[in-house]
Amino acid sequence: MYLLGMRFLLPLLAFLLPSVHGQWKVDEGLQMACNQTGSMDSWHQRDDAQSAVGDKCAMRFNVATRDQADADEFCQLYAPWRFEKAVREDAGRPTVTCHVEATFTCRTGWMQMFGYCFRMPDKNLVANFTDAQDICAKEHGVIAYMHHRYIVGVWRRFFHGVSQVWVRASETWDQYIQKTNRVDGDALALAFTGIHYNFAVPANSLIKIDPSIRLQVLCQYKPNNTAAEVSYLGRRYSEIYYPVVQTDNGILVRTASSYTRSSKNKDMCKKAVKPFMSYISGPFLSNKEALTTLRQTNFPLTWMYRAGVDSDQDYKALSSSQIQQSCSKHFYVMNDDGEIWSTPAKQSTKCTMLSYAINTLQGTMLYQMPDARSLPMWCALGQKVEFKYRTDDGYTLYHRKNGEVVGHKLVTTEVTYDEAKKLCMAEEGLVSGVNSDDEAEKMTEIAKKAGLDTKQIWLGGKRRAECNQIDGFSEDPNSDCGRNNVIMWEHNVATAFYDHWWRNGEHHDNPSYWKGQQNCLTLVVGSPAWSGSITAGFLDDISCASKHPFFCTKPADIDEESLWGKS
Repeated sequence: MYLLGMRFLLPLLAFLLPSVHGQWKVDEGLQMACNQTGSMDSWHQRDDAQSAVGDKCAMRFNVATRDQADADEFCQLYAPWRFEKAVREDAGRPTVTCHVEATFTCRTGWMQMFGYCFRMPDKNLVANFTDAQDICAKEHGVIAYMHHRYIVGVWRRFFHGVSQVWVRASETWDQYIQKTNRVDGDALALAFTGIHYNFAVPANSLIKIDPSIRLQVLCQYKPNNTAAEVSYLGRRYSEIYYPVVQTDNGILVRTASSYTRSSKNKDMCKKAVKPFMSYISGPFLSNKEALTTLRQTNFPLTWMYRAGVDSDQDYKALSSSQIQQSCSKHFYVMNDDGEIWSTPAKQSTKCTMLSYAINTLQGTMLYQMPDARSLPMWCALGQKVEFKYRTDDGYTLYHRKNGEVVGHKLVTTEVTYDEAKKLCMAEEGLVSGVNSDDEAEKMTEIAKKAGLDTKQIWLGGKRRAECNQIDGFSEDPNSDCGRNNVIMWEHNVATAFYDHWWRNGEHHDNPSYWKGQQNCLTLVVGSPAWSGSITAGFLDDISCASKHPFFCTKPADIDEESLWGKS
């Protein structure tokens, strides 16, 4: 049995008490415990809110344990974060080092235990059961729940000096309920000390009593899920399922069965991760970083997998006896929010080669394969992060499909392009870019609300210098001077151009580079005279020396309070 002197325990608990100040990206309770145990040399702080690795510490205790199981039990009782391992040593004095990870972060004043955050609003406050519920609700929490077999001991050690508190628990705890024979009822409570002026029971008793009795209040809330927590769950799932693969913001899980292209990738992945009871972000997005991770992971026997990529060609049409004259050249990955990745197919793609596979023997590469081939599939299991964002006054938030959140601000003063750049930079912004039809539509609405019904407004794009010697644009779509490459977004304010974005004139196609003077880019609002009856498209190249209103943009900031769980 482990032995721990009270002379050490009491100072530790004192330092575990929450501080007044803190920051959302660190779990303060673990940091303070790590410091108090003299273990800060092992402290590892998470990189940011979306890091797949949480805060970590290897906490050292001078304690003797019987065996490894005893050491594991000790660590779960005295270091109640996500348990990794316990290391026993005896270099003249027996020690146990508890390796733990805080996968969540708790609000300032709350303590993380077994994946939940706990707090006593006021140790001197007592309330009946109904009032206790209201008190916790005001703290954006609920009455504490007995989630873990060790949690009673952890509460007793952390909330030192507490007598009796209201709690909640599942029916499996009913076998431990003690009768008071005086005030029994239907409200569950935990008596750390059994002596109360309304009843007397043994210490550490679980009781059901009259809800009008007044006891101390212990609240909890479940913090928002994190990539670090998903990674932890993935490690646990690997113990009973296929090994998972770690990615930047979650894990990859492979299906047990094999599938052809006739199966819907997203639906198959939802079935594959259903036992994990966590958010399914969709089929595996085969980006460079994830493919590198797969290449470094050894999977015996299986070396090919179906990638989570679809074609926009209808599968039933391909299965018909009718010969297909042409096939779509667009592949994509979908999740619940729509398309999140796309790529053009090879020009030689056949109608029966509209699938992608991952080949781990050839350096882990993507290649097109027959639709009828049946392979296991990788699925991405991760947390759908729902942040709230804020930006400066005058800026309108816009959520891009690629995950970026930006703010756009319309300035109606008419200036040259270079002047617009200076004015945006003066408030730490850039001239805006456009990443989708929807974003252009929202910016057009902003302009029309400001009374700019027919206007051209500066955007942050400029013609490539190497293309100044050609008229308009190259007919070769792969050329740097092709229609959708000849103008580039400055400072990466956006990522691409598309043919249908250009507003053509009645007698010319844009970008026209008229008289070799139109090096800059504008958003077209309304129908200027030069476009005549043509209303499709919203971009036009124009002289940088002309004067127009402009949009400024800057990335939105995460509202830190949105990272906190509410119950």
